[in-house]
Amino acid sequence: MAPTLFFEALPLSVKIGTGARERSRPQTVLVSGECRLERQERGNDLLSKTVDYDRLLREIRSCVEPTEFSLLERLGDHIVDRIMEGFPGVEAVTLTLWKEPAPLPFPVGRVGVIVSETRASWSGTSTPHS
Repeated sequence: MAPTLFFEALPLSVKIGTGARERSRPQTVLVSGECRLERQERGNDLLSKTVDYDRLLREIRSCVEPTEFSLLERLGDHIVDRIMEGFPGVEAVTLTLWKEPAPLPFPVGRVGVIVSETRASWSGTSTPHS
C-alpha cells in the first residue's frame, strides 16, 4: 500500500512579491498539498514507519516564514526541497499555493500555482531569495 498524505489551506505568513514594496510586509499564502508516501506494510499502525504530518506542517511553516520570495513558484520549490530533504518516506509532492486575498484589482476566487516533484527527478536544494 502506498498512502497519500494531504493537507489543505495551511496559512503561511510570507514576505513575497515582485517588488520591495510588496515584500515589505508579510502576506498570507495558503498551501494545500499531497505527499505520496513510499510503499508501506499493510496494517502499519506505527508513527515511526510513516510520515508525521504534524512535523511536516511545522517544518513547512518554519522554513518559509523567516525568508523572502519574489514568486509563488520559488516558494513552492523551497517547500518541496524541505519536504524531500527532511522526509525520506515521501516519494512525490504536489503543492497548490495562492495568496489570500489575491492581489488583483478585480475579484477572483483563487489564483496561484501548482508545483509537483518526484523523488526520482528531484535534484536537490535551491536557495531562497535574500
